[in-house]
Amino acid sequence: MFPSPLRLSACLGLAVMALPLGAAAQDCPNWRLFAPKTIEASADSLFQRYQTPLVAGGSVNLTSCLEMPGIGYVQEAPDLSVEYDGQGDRRLLDIRVQADCDTTLLVNLPDEQYVYSDDEDGLNPIIRIAAAPSGLYDIWVGTIEPANCAAILMIETFDES
Repeated sequence: MFPSPLRLSACLGLAVMALPLGAAAQDCPNWRLFAPKTIEASADSLFQRYQTPLVAGGSVNLTSCLEMPGIGYVQEAPDLSVEYDGQGDRRLLDIRVQADCDTTLLVNLPDEQYVYSDDEDGLNPIIRIAAAPSGLYDIWVGTIEPANCAAILMIETFDES
């Protein structure tokens, strides 16, 4: 049997309405995508700074992402994911970038909220999370300009006093 014209028209309408939403989601940072690198770290292990070189920037313009904070260019997938065990210690989690270009930092917290930083230390961003909860932190290192550059991502914990 063929569907009725009304049912067919309703289905086509839903399909057309879904297209823009799907396209918009593909053009913004997506914490559901796998980062090329994932680490496991604890509040204790990050007393000694973890750092990794990476390429800052990407093709996704944050200003086009209405629900995202900040400006600049990032990749769609996170640059790094950190499975963090806060060990109930209520430590300050410090995430920062060092680069010779103007960089940005976007982090998706365990509660799926985004935080953003730009120009905290000269042109380098820093995000400090007080009493950082355990969970998955997805991290994007971006650039203000559309060009990519070499950067170092650094993560460490401090006692909150």
